[in-house]
Amino acid sequence: MRSTALFTLLCLAAALPSAAFAKKPKPDTPDDKLNCKQISGRMQVRILQLRDFDSNNQASGLARGIQAGMAATFGNQAHGIDPQGAHAADIQWLQAHNQRLVTMGCKSYDLQKELQEKDPHQTPVPTVPAPKKKKTPAAASPTATPAP
Repeated sequence: MRSTALFTLLCLAAALPSAAFAKKPKPDTPDDKLNCKQISGRMQVRILQLRDFDSNNQASGLARGIQAGMAATFGNQAHGIDPQGAHAADIQWLQAHNQRLVTMGCKSYDLQKELQEKDPHQTPVPTVPAPKKKKTPAAASPTATPAP
């Protein structure tokens, strides 16, 4: 009886970690399904990544050329070959998502100001107020006519 119980416990102990690894990670939410808070959070992270682009030491042209040749020869990823192009794509991404915040009626970012900030401890905050929604004119209420 003891050996059966011990064997069962060992089998369960061996199966539980493998069950944890079998779970699939939750896929990212598509961009069109995000709410204002989620878009703002993603933009904060991207702004913080881009703030030190100009001061960050970039690889030399020779190093990027060697990396491009190695990527073509051995099939490695081409990540980092064109940092200027990646920076421009990130700026476009920020502008598109900032415009999306505006169209959704959320606070948006002053991207020029946020990208020029150099303090890494200064968290980007959406400072441009949300556009005011147009008020629809109230329906004309029928005027009551006095009873004769």
